[in-house]
Amino acid sequence: MKLRTLFFALVIGMTLTLTTSCYTRTGCINQMERLSNDLRDNAAYYTIHDWKNAVNKFGDIRKRMTRYHYTPEERRRIGELEGECARYMAKGVKEGAINGIMSVGNEIRGILDALGVKY
Repeated sequence: MKLRTLFFALVIGMTLTLTTSCYTRTGCINQMERLSNDLRDNAAYYTIHDWKNAVNKFGDIRKRMTRYHYTPEERRRIGELEGECARYMAKGVKEGAINGIMSVGNEIRGILDALGVKY
């Protein structure tokens, strides 16, 4: 019985580790990379709800990243990923004007302005 309890505790621990991956330095970078890839591949199909989620996720990841100290190489990679996300969001805002998602466009514009991205 104790072995079963230990196994159960181990499974729960691994699950928590996987679901809170952005609570590590590299986990945050990985989440930003996944967001960038998702924006690249799917932004053309985003609904208003999807855009709100993407904007919130971007902000949450950036906020969590402030908790960690990164090497110069990691900072360079973070900058690249943030730039990619901003570029895909800007493209989405332009395309979204045609598809009727302008209510989220202002939120995206605010993020892009904060990053100093021209659109």
